[in-house]
Amino acid sequence: MFVAPLYASAHQNNPESLVIANSKAWKPFSFINENGQPDGILVDYWREYSRMTGTPVTFLLVDWNESLQAVKDGRADVHGGLLWSRERDVYLDYGQSIMRVETQLFINRNRLNIDVAELLSGKHSFVLGVVEGGIEHSFAIESYPNVAVITFDNNADMIAAAFKGEIDGFIAERQVAHFYFHSSKANLQFTSVKHLYSGLLRPATSQGHHDLLTRLMHGMASVSNESKQKIFSRWMYIETVYPNYLIPILTAAFVIAVFSYMILLRITVRSKTKELEKANSELKYLSETDQLTGLSNRYHFYSQFSNRVANNDSVCIMLFDIDDFKTINDTYGHQVGDVVIRSVGQAALKVIKSPHLIGRIGGEEFAVVCTNIDIAQAKSLSERLCHSIRALVLFEDQTRVTVSLGCAYYHIASADISLSEADSLMYQAKAKGKDQFVLAQYWQLPLHDNEKTA
Repeated sequence: MFVAPLYASAHQNNPESLVIANSKAWKPFSFINENGQPDGILVDYWREYSRMTGTPVTFLLVDWNESLQAVKDGRADVHGGLLWSRERDVYLDYGQSIMRVETQLFINRNRLNIDVAELLSGKHSFVLGVVEGGIEHSFAIESYPNVAVITFDNNADMIAAAFKGEIDGFIAERQVAHFYFHSSKANLQFTSVKHLYSGLLRPATSQGHHDLLTRLMHGMASVSNESKQKIFSRWMYIETVYPNYLIPILTAAFVIAVFSYMILLRITVRSKTKELEKANSELKYLSETDQLTGLSNRYHFYSQFSNRVANNDSVCIMLFDIDDFKTINDTYGHQVGDVVIRSVGQAALKVIKSPHLIGRIGGEEFAVVCTNIDIAQAKSLSERLCHSIRALVLFEDQTRVTVSLGCAYYHIASADISLSEADSLMYQAKAKGKDQFVLAQYWQLPLHDNEKTA
């Protein structure tokens, strides 16, 4: 494990400094080199971030699962780069993307006398390796339920086990596998047989640290494309990442490109422009959208909230959550719980139309901001929202899904408006028996307890 020296005292003396967690054996993205120092693409990227922003950074490089735990328990401020998943979204907020990775299935060539699909069906003895806590772990369990899956603390241990013949295959990023292949004489033992999924590596903080996430996103914007390209070029265009045969292929492609340059230039520019537009659109969508429900995520909702409550004539704030959701999870399981959350979000979206804002801000908690509507419209929206969700039929035993909703209507908009009143009204609805809404209107922002005693 690599722990940055003097981390505690440096962090306490300079609250703007950052501790970056990541894997200690995830070449070429993050690892501890032969000199015992942090190295890799993501390490270089955060060093450039530090140079551009003046923010001191230290690195906490540990096994993959522990790197996630470090962000959870506050030993690290930021995870240096990882893929989004539904499980991680419960406790992490994500920043903008750094780079894209591709994950593939690698199998020992000696096992390819049997069809890959048949190998993965469980009809034959086949042991698959994954890194514990990685997305590939849950992917393997869900996609290949009949295959024996062995977990490893990190990629180095997993690939070492592969070369020793302890596992028949493994799941890893293409760049990672090729890096380790090149550094071992056993690199021809395994070959990629299937592309599984692609994704964007993003930094992440524990949920609720909106100021830190905003600071990260501003700082990341200061890292120029030229700087990022230099970092990527140092690692991504060397033999240690791509197989040796790629060099002659690229050379031949370059020769062809020279002779056809004038013809292909315009086509290439158009193609790259479309790819960039698609990537930007995907980035914007992912950064603003809750992946489970398709509604605004917590970060996007709060980033829009202040502007909406301050720059309109009247404001209506609704807060609601699913009644007895813990009982649903305990009775039917978390997968069914996810279906319930998704269905409630879609039912709400049928009622709350643009330009109003609706987001999922917690596990089973949703919030709505409606502007420039009257009190009658606010009441009607609350009634329709409860009815739309009440009409859901999701269980064979006719168990109903209901919500308790608090609706706070402010006749005069103000930048000081928060979710407090709507939250209090929601709990009044629960106290009255659930499956209903409680509405209150305010001509001026009410004083809270701390203000009354000030």
